[in-house]
Amino acid sequence: MANYNSIEKVISAEILRTNEDNLLANKICNTEFVGDIKKKGDSVVFVGLSDPTVYDYTGTVTYEDIDDAATQLLVDQDKAFSFKIKDIEALRSSIGLQESQTKRASYLLKNEVDTYVFGLYGEAGTTMSAVSVTPANVLSTIAEMKQTLEEANVPDGKTWIVVPPFVKTKLMLAGIKFQINNGVNGTGAVAFTDELGCDIFVSNQLAVSGGNTMMLAGSYSSVAYAEQVLETQVIDRLENSFDKAVRGRLVFGAKVIRPAELVCCPVSDGGNSI
Repeated sequence: MANYNSIEKVISAEILRTNEDNLLANKICNTEFVGDIKKKGDSVVFVGLSDPTVYDYTGTVTYEDIDDAATQLLVDQDKAFSFKIKDIEALRSSIGLQESQTKRASYLLKNEVDTYVFGLYGEAGTTMSAVSVTPANVLSTIAEMKQTLEEANVPDGKTWIVVPPFVKTKLMLAGIKFQINNGVNGTGAVAFTDELGCDIFVSNQLAVSGGNTMMLAGSYSSVAYAEQVLETQVIDRLENSFDKAVRGRLVFGAKVIRPAELVCCPVSDGGNSI
């Protein structure tokens, strides 16, 4: 069997690079974990999540044990891709191209991860009443979510909101200019700090429940996320076939670690009339 170690490393790097550039979970979540991920079922630890207590000084100093601040995250999600190829050199030369099979596999893995992370909306500390969003009420809806986070002591510049594309349209009709629009499926981000002190991201992977899209806002410490590309492999010859194949696995986990700093607002498309 041929040694495809170098191309396997390149494919693995492409998955990680795609996630780094396009995965919203990597942009909005706390990813500072301690520990090694070698298989599904491993756990990693997020440390320093609790604030120390401030007390009246009366001449005596006491030291609290904050070991309980360590939050353990179970890496329990395991996603894979696999496809046949005829020519290994054609695969090698296509890596990095926008529409290559490995690039598309990386994007589809990214969508699976974002879908899982946004599916944690039920753990948000606050769920607002459902809103039929229009250009007339979109800013007040976003402002109410931001206010809830401010009341949880999340400062300006430390807040994100993920909206579906139809809410992005309402924001544009309300006069908000999006600075960036990259990635796949029309997703992107806008620097929104001048208006409301938060960053807005656009995604098609937000959960849908009861006919509403579960729009989320939170602090950059509200959700923990960890991932690892476990393996990528080029198979020299499939059984009962002359074809070669490529396969890969990504394991990951996510957890809401500060519910008070996560807000959910069910939204529906109320039309674009101004």
